[in-house]
Amino acid sequence: MRKVLALIFVFISLIVSSGAPTTSLKAEEVVDVPILMYHSILKSRKGEYILSPDSLKNDLVWLKDHGYQTVFVSELIDFCEGRADLPEKPIVITFDDGHYNNYYYAKPIFEEMGFKATINVVGTYSEFSTTSGDFDNPNYSHLTWSEIKVLQESEYFEIGNHTYNMHNFKPRYGIGKKPSEDYEAYKKSLTEDVSKLEDCFKDKCGFTTNIFAYPFGKYSEESYEILSGLGFKAFLTCNEGVNHLTKGDASKLKHLKRFNRSGLMTTEEFFKHAKIY
Repeated sequence: MRKVLALIFVFISLIVSSGAPTTSLKAEEVVDVPILMYHSILKSRKGEYILSPDSLKNDLVWLKDHGYQTVFVSELIDFCEGRADLPEKPIVITFDDGHYNNYYYAKPIFEEMGFKATINVVGTYSEFSTTSGDFDNPNYSHLTWSEIKVLQESEYFEIGNHTYNMHNFKPRYGIGKKPSEDYEAYKKSLTEDVSKLEDCFKDKCGFTTNIFAYPFGKYSEESYEILSGLGFKAFLTCNEGVNHLTKGDASKLKHLKRFNRSGLMTTEEFFKHAKIY
């Protein structure tokens, strides 16, 4: 019996000393990823959702000086599904609503700095800018389908779905279910709207996306179930906080947090608020 116990002890010791796999994760498999949320970029005015081009560039310079490297939301998907790694200090930049001024002001700055961003488009806004002919005013125009195609095909931008026509307060708040609406009716409305934008992306721009940004940050377990069933893999909220992502754990993509970049703050104030160092 003593010989058996001795052999077991030796066997266990050999396993431990040989570096056998354990449940602990390597440092590169657990990564903190802040996501920033921008909206309009304008010289003419500033506000909670409007930032000047100079402030935008200051943000990017600050991030570069502090060792951050931008990645796409699609790269977070690859990481969380176990197909790729992330840099040591990754950060994601997003723009919501598909404002033309993102193309007019932000695009040259991102190209100059070599940064990446994900732009989440509202379909009905882009359809109006495309068909009305009123498409080139940074103060109020939105991206046309041709501009969306250019951005998606560049190395600096990718496109996400922000609904076709659910970026509204009424008759429902964002993609929220109406009080009197049953699940099947809700599923039909959400599916038709989001799929309509995907059809526009495919037919007019030659791509589809698996990234979804919740209008006004409104979401529920029902909306997640419906959207994930349509093939979406990453979901952007308006909840603030840094994302703690684990390689191979796609559940972390369900509610990605973002910091809204208020134009009422300086670069230093914003990054201090977001606790990004």
